[in-house]
Amino acid sequence: MKRFLLILGLALVHTITFAQNYGYGDKTITFGIAGGSSSAGFYTKAPEQLYVDANVATPISAGINADFKFNDFFSIRPGIFYQGKGGTINETANYVVDEEYRLHYFEIPVDFIGHLPIGQEGANLFLGGGPYASIGLNGTCRNTESDVPTTQKIKFGSNGDFKSTDFGATMLLGFQTAGGTAIGVNFELGFTNILQKSDLNIGATSARTGVFYLSLGQSF
Repeated sequence: MKRFLLILGLALVHTITFAQNYGYGDKTITFGIAGGSSSAGFYTKAPEQLYVDANVATPISAGINADFKFNDFFSIRPGIFYQGKGGTINETANYVVDEEYRLHYFEIPVDFIGHLPIGQEGANLFLGGGPYASIGLNGTCRNTESDVPTTQKIKFGSNGDFKSTDFGATMLLGFQTAGGTAIGVNFELGFTNILQKSDLNIGATSARTGVFYLSLGQSF
């Protein structure tokens, strides 16, 4: 946790310093807001993997970003986002498991983006990707095995259910209008085994996050 906060602080200081010394010549910075509906799931490894389904949940994503434009064809876009992750776990090999996990993260992606100008000045198709780092905020697990569903809170950290941090990569594809409105599709894949211990009630030895979402944004 302390290491993550240190890295986060250094990244924010570096970004602010870079922004203060950036806006000259034909280089420009735009700021934006973005959000969308997500489909999130787990990539799991378990002894009875054949009988385990890791289906999607439907959290949301929302946040802000800054786009550092070097020219008409390339920019770097860091952001600060709330990101929903999780998934549903179903297992029927030995006993019934039917649980939905909704995990909430504070996330910082840094995307390197290529632009293809089309039509009016400022309109473009874009394609990019980059790393992300996220820290767990809170979460819930909803168990629907019985007639009366129950919900439990999820804890992050050394004494919790999941690790505090998640690291991975993002990919994005979309279209931005001359007025700054952007519509895109985003995909995230976690590289970190987020399980604090073998768990998820299926004896899973690892679980990684995956998120796919449609995004609508506006730059200023």
